[in-house]
Amino acid sequence: MSLKERIEQEFGYRFNGVLLNLYRNNNDSVAWHRDKESRYGKRPVIASISLGQTRNFDFRKKDHHSSKYSLPLPHGSLLIMKGDLQENWEHRIAKSTIPMKERINLTFRLLYNKD
Repeated sequence: MSLKERIEQEFGYRFNGVLLNLYRNNNDSVAWHRDKESRYGKRPVIASISLGQTRNFDFRKKDHHSSKYSLPLPHGSLLIMKGDLQENWEHRIAKSTIPMKERINLTFRLLYNKD
């Protein structure tokens, strides 16, 4: 059974797309953002699997940037983002001053046609 099928079966979600991100070292990052594209729907569910180096996944309140927290995502971890998270919070993977090895992140999503 594939990773996608295991997540769908365990949590009852459905996905038809996956995005793969490679973080080669501590210099690779992704800036603060929200996954708010119309093709993800109003309240998207995103299942994020981390493989390799542990990296901190940072959250901050969209309209109150001092409200933030950080969640370490070790090898094999699964983070499910859902509900109003994309509406009210931003997230990122920051650069680090600590040397790091590679990390691969797979984000499974349900994509809707724009038609």
